[in-house]
Amino acid sequence: MRRFTLKTLLARGRGESGGTLLEFALSASLFVFLLFAILDFGYLFYAKLTLQNAVRTAGRYAITGNCESGNCFDSGNNGNRLQTILDTVQTDSFGLNPTVTVNCVGACAGSYGSGGNNAGGPGDTVQIVATYVFHPIITGRFFTGGMYTITVSSSYKNELFSPAS
Repeated sequence: MRRFTLKTLLARGRGESGGTLLEFALSASLFVFLLFAILDFGYLFYAKLTLQNAVRTAGRYAITGNCESGNCFDSGNNGNRLQTILDTVQTDSFGLNPTVTVNCVGACAGSYGSGGNNAGGPGDTVQIVATYVFHPIITGRFFTGGMYTITVSSSYKNELFSPAS
């Protein structure tokens, strides 16, 4: 029968003392990676849903022909309606700062916007597009170029509101 003394127990434990620490280090690093990957993908889905809501809200607001201040169509104030749509998307995107374009689809009057953007007139179909470039912290290597572009669009037909006289 073998006798276990303190000296033999300490000698036996010395060979395995770093094994537990090594296992913990490997497990902890994997856990931290997964935790940050979950946070990255959570923020990605947050950004997509936030942009979808912002575009939907701006579209609902825009189809009625309303704007932020005054009559949208008096004294050359046609761009105010377009600016209202752009401001609504920016405000409702909660700091994501997307690139927003508003295009009238089909034959549209040119006086309802500025530059390439056109908010359309009564009865016109309008498309609102918001684009946001997401740069993930941990999972960037899984996306082309280390970023993911989120593009959200929605099309609406304007109500028959009263245009400028």
